Amino acid sequence: MDIFITNINDSKKLDKSVLNEFQDKKIHNTKKQIQHSFSYLMLDRILKDVYKITEYELVFINKKPYLKNREKYISLSHSEDYAAICFSDNECGIDIEKMTERNFKKISERKNFVAETAEDFYKNWTLYEAEYKLACEAKSHKHIQFKDYMLTAVSDNINEEFIIYIQVLEDISKSQK
Repeated sequence: MDIFITNINDSKKLDKSVLNEFQDKKIHNTKKQIQHSFSYLMLDRILKDVYKITEYELVFINKKPYLKNREKYISLSHSEDYAAICFSDNECGIDIEKMTERNFKKISERKNFVAETAEDFYKNWTLYEAEYKLACEAKSHKHIQFKDYMLTAVSDNINEEFIIYIQVLEDISKSQK
């Protein structure tokens, strides 16, 4: 599985019409609209530049995007300043969360998580969210903590390998010019 992470704040370098080209869903919250649009711009650039998939059609099943031909499985997530996408030859899911102060013990009890620390809580929470996107219990997973974010990627393949790429906007959108 390839995991791509980028800072959404880099989207300020793009003309908003470029972002709008990748999102036709009506979202009234500007920040959420930018997050969604930027995620789909990332998806497009990575499919074309990394995987050389220039022609593709997205279909949505239970709100989850799929490549119609299932050439690659994908999952997207965003939180505050970051967006993350995973690509795999197997069903996959991903979740990224900014780790903020909250009553994680109370939430942990409600969700039946064992969490003595905020880090434990966010590992469990992102695993829960990523498995929700996977639509089953993960056979393999990877937690990645960076800055004040926790990311978890999951797969239905027990032998999945996880490779992480931190991208900047110039790298994923250079074919726009």
